[in-house]
Amino acid sequence: MTTKIERRIKIKYRVRNKISGTAERPRMSVFRSNKQIYVQVIDDLSGKTLRVKEVADAARNGGLKF
Repeated sequence: MTTKIERRIKIKYRVRNKISGTAERPRMSVFRSNKQIYVQVIDDLSGKTLRVKEVADAARNGGLKF
């Protein structure tokens, strides 16, 4: 029987095998903690992170804007 964390890791790898970002259409990765939201825009072909944004309270700041 797999744990909740193991299931989440399996889903993560399954999604990453299907999705790849390019320079024209980069991949967006979102990580939500209890206090902040982290967003990365990634070009997988060159292996570079194009933009990074951290927001302490997205609702208070009017959402995420790049």
